[in-house]
Amino acid sequence: MIGNRALIALVCLLALCVALAATNPTRSQYGRFLEVEVTKALQRLDPSVASDQQKIMREILASQGKKIIESLIQANTIRRNYGLFSVYTTRVFQVEISVVGVCTQFIPLDSRDELAQKLGRLIL
Repeated sequence: MIGNRALIALVCLLALCVALAATNPTRSQYGRFLEVEVTKALQRLDPSVASDQQKIMREILASQGKKIIESLIQANTIRRNYGLFSVYTTRVFQVEISVVGVCTQFIPLDSRDELAQKLGRLIL
């Protein structure tokens, strides 16, 4: 017979699994995450050393960034859904970004600085 502690542990484990599955981030949430990260990457760039092309790209992204990111994500992202979490891999122009999505949060597999550099290369 299963003891009370084992039963409580099993119920807690099942509750945790249900919570993780319910908060597994969607593709649209991933898009919003990338949009925020692109904005942060643009803010980190020094505008005084930007070329004319980079300035134009910044203006385009500022006004149409959401549409651009959505189109890039749809065509270039693979989502591996494991039920309790997802792994998103976006590959555009030889730049690959991999992120784990769990509990409606996104955790880059690269450091934040490396992610910003990759996004900077991607958008400029």
